[in-house]
Amino acid sequence: MNFKRTGAISRGLDASLIALLSLTVGLLGIESANAKNPLTEAPITAPSNYIAQVTDASNPIYGNWKLRYSVNGIVYESILVMKGFSGSMRTRYYYPSLGKQAVDQTMYLKSSPDGLILLGYNPVYAGTNTEHPTYVADNFLFAIEYDGAKAEICDDLLRCSAVSVQAIR
Repeated sequence: MNFKRTGAISRGLDASLIALLSLTVGLLGIESANAKNPLTEAPITAPSNYIAQVTDASNPIYGNWKLRYSVNGIVYESILVMKGFSGSMRTRYYYPSLGKQAVDQTMYLKSSPDGLILLGYNPVYAGTNTEHPTYVADNFLFAIEYDGAKAEICDDLLRCSAVSVQAIR
């Protein structure tokens, strides 16, 4: 995977991200995120040109999280609701030429050699089925590495940023 590194990735991400990842990798005796069974899992190509290959995730995720990130000076705040291998995300932001915006996306949980991936699809105006003409689908990488946990976003235009993650009850 070629997620662009921003240099601003936090080494001490919120404990909720570590708990989220702990439920789905190694700590509970579950196979690693890049493990696959070639007899039952066929690799798929992600819609983005910077994710070389992903496979279906082997364990579902349930819960709600607040994600905060910035791209080109615009701060985005998203609420992610995962219900197994898919979920939804509402993102709010202010864009100078458009004003206040709210976008909904469908999110799919996948696995890659670099960690868990959430792929965004079909960005629409919040609460509608109307495609948002300028919003580009979001893709998140969540990983626990030797030197700490990380969360990153790269949209389909390769605009990348570190992400702060907070669990919501």
